[in-house]
Amino acid sequence: MLEELLKELVSVNDVVAGSEKELLVVRKLRDYFIELGLDVKLHPINVITWEDIRCDVNDYICRCLPPITTSEVRGKLTDKIEESYGKVLLLSTTEFPDNVWVLYNLAVEAGAEAVIFYDSYPGRFRRIVVSGVWSYSFSSGKFPPIPAVHMRFEDGIRMRELIGKYVELRCKTDIRGGTGYNVEVVVGGGEGEVLVSAHHDRWFTGYRDNIVGLYTLLKLADVLSKSSVKYTLRLVSFTAEEFGSPNLSPWYWSYGSREFVRNVDLSSLRFVVNLDTACMEPIRVNATGPEIGKFFIKYSTIKYSYEGFDHPYSDGLSFSSLGIPTVTLHNLRDIDDVYHTDLDTYYNNELLIDRLVTWIVNVVNNYSLEGLEFKEYYEYLKNSLPPELDDVVSKILTVHDLSKLSKVFKLISKKLVKPVAIGSYRDLNKDLTTVLAPHALVINNLRRGSRVGVIVAGDEDVLCCDLGTSDNEIISKYIEYLRQVLNNILSFMER
Repeated sequence: MLEELLKELVSVNDVVAGSEKELLVVRKLRDYFIELGLDVKLHPINVITWEDIRCDVNDYICRCLPPITTSEVRGKLTDKIEESYGKVLLLSTTEFPDNVWVLYNLAVEAGAEAVIFYDSYPGRFRRIVVSGVWSYSFSSGKFPPIPAVHMRFEDGIRMRELIGKYVELRCKTDIRGGTGYNVEVVVGGGEGEVLVSAHHDRWFTGYRDNIVGLYTLLKLADVLSKSSVKYTLRLVSFTAEEFGSPNLSPWYWSYGSREFVRNVDLSSLRFVVNLDTACMEPIRVNATGPEIGKFFIKYSTIKYSYEGFDHPYSDGLSFSSLGIPTVTLHNLRDIDDVYHTDLDTYYNNELLIDRLVTWIVNVVNNYSLEGLEFKEYYEYLKNSLPPELDDVVSKILTVHDLSKLSKVFKLISKKLVKPVAIGSYRDLNKDLTTVLAPHALVINNLRRGSRVGVIVAGDEDVLCCDLGTSDNEIISKYIEYLRQVLNNILSFMER
């Protein structure tokens, strides 16, 4: 049954939130869970759905980049951003695919009429969402201002022969409001809940991103339907992880999970495991904090690489940002060559998936507050914050009630762990990263003589460094901010 379902999932391409293809996949998931004897909840959400209808440049086949609108452009071709005003710009994606977002924004600023990207790897099409704004805000956005398309490497090389000549670009897309579905099943009836998630939407074939995560979730459901576990398991497949926010939020990913946490009761959750591109060894492990992350890896049945705080480019952050202990298992930066391409196709990694399922079940059955690594989190917090705050941080050691201590660290994660861009959004070859206390990061940089800016992504707060403001003034201001946050958190212990 499961093997047949996997074949059916693999056969469906471009499963975009709100599309007919997503509805087909959702129905297959629902039917599978029902066959296992599990109750299924479908959580509908409003999404914007986007479809690539046709794309060509001078008869070369290409693919539209989401979420561009239908466009036709005729212009002289150039490969230089600084000379692209009023022209069509031809650029390589580079070996770091998400550079496309940066390069597109630079092209918009330069006044280009359109951008043609060709891949750095041969024989593949790729989709990367573009926006035209230097922001990852959660607020409303707009459609990209100029068309952007992607073609294969070999066609891009041929296109270079047309530099200085006129080219014609045509792209047709369909954009409309739709309904996406978060699919949830509940297994078991133990006290307290553990949520395991994956996402079912994808660009192109999307085996690694993220059929493999979805397949792991389905295998876990099969195992749990035949056995008992310590806690109640909520298994959730999210829509709109890749794209789908109706207000075109510049933070364009993880919309389905953001809506889920906004509308569903999470008060009984002990922790969350998020599966996204977890397809090879070593599995990369990111976590809300060391207390859950270091606990999780103790039960590993797979080679892993512990990466620190939760990954900013996945659904796990929707839970982490609320302070809910979350572990994300992924291989995001290990699949750049096929990431969001039509070559991200099926391969047999059944044994790895079976071991992933075993790992998750072992963690669930062994979970307890007594097993969490609160001391690890405390030491990391103490070492990350400036010594002026040692007196406040040391108060955490006076908390001996594990339930209360757990809530204190949840609040620390909620208030102080943030996704950031270190430097500028304009920097190439650079991901967002998640850090503990961005203000402390700025303080430490200033004390080392560095005025590197830090942007808190989503909120878009820019930390450091105003002209005319001295380093000492900034340091004092940020220390007082952190002191206030910590005191507010610690006041919880006195209630």
